[in-house]
Amino acid sequence: MGKNTSWENSGKGMTHAFMLEFKDEADRDFYLLKDPVHHHFSQKAGPLIEDSVVVDLKDGVLFNEAEAAKDDKVNVMEGSCHCGNLKWDVRLNDFKHIICHCRTCQLLGGGPFSCNAVVAKEALSVKEGKLNVYNYTGASGKPVLCYHCGNCTSHVYHHQMSDPDKIIVRTLLLKGGQKMGVGGEIFAEGALGWVKDLKAVLSE
Repeated sequence: MGKNTSWENSGKGMTHAFMLEFKDEADRDFYLLKDPVHHHFSQKAGPLIEDSVVVDLKDGVLFNEAEAAKDDKVNVMEGSCHCGNLKWDVRLNDFKHIICHCRTCQLLGGGPFSCNAVVAKEALSVKEGKLNVYNYTGASGKPVLCYHCGNCTSHVYHHQMSDPDKIIVRTLLLKGGQKMGVGGEIFAEGALGWVKDLKAVLSE
């Protein structure tokens, strides 16, 4: 952890930086999605942070090089929008939702959180229909492309230009998605106060 002392005036308003090193991607994903200490820190620090930028890197890997090998155990799931005009297939490595509590997901979806999976861009294939796109500028300062049905507006996936090799798929639109469990959550500091214990709130 440290304070920005650069004289190059290219910090985009960022004043402090944290650098974390992980053994592998699984170790990083545990920290982001399941580590209770990280979630507690996010909740406490969230109100003090005006903006943030997150960068992941692998030592010695440059220029978004393609993954060296594909997992033979990936599974294909079918997806469709509400009106049925759009149909697609997507390969998932894990049949679990990643819950996102960020304010953008709340505004785009009109709900307290979104259900997602992060996959390689080529893992999704549209079989029927034509995608429409809405774009906005993400926290990274780069565009985010939101692909959706032009008729019923169901959001199929988001493509962040800050990580162009990956897409974020909306998993509740997949056949059997309502039966999937939860693998983790991100932006927990944005979770609405009643989300984690809804039954208790309703019984009051």
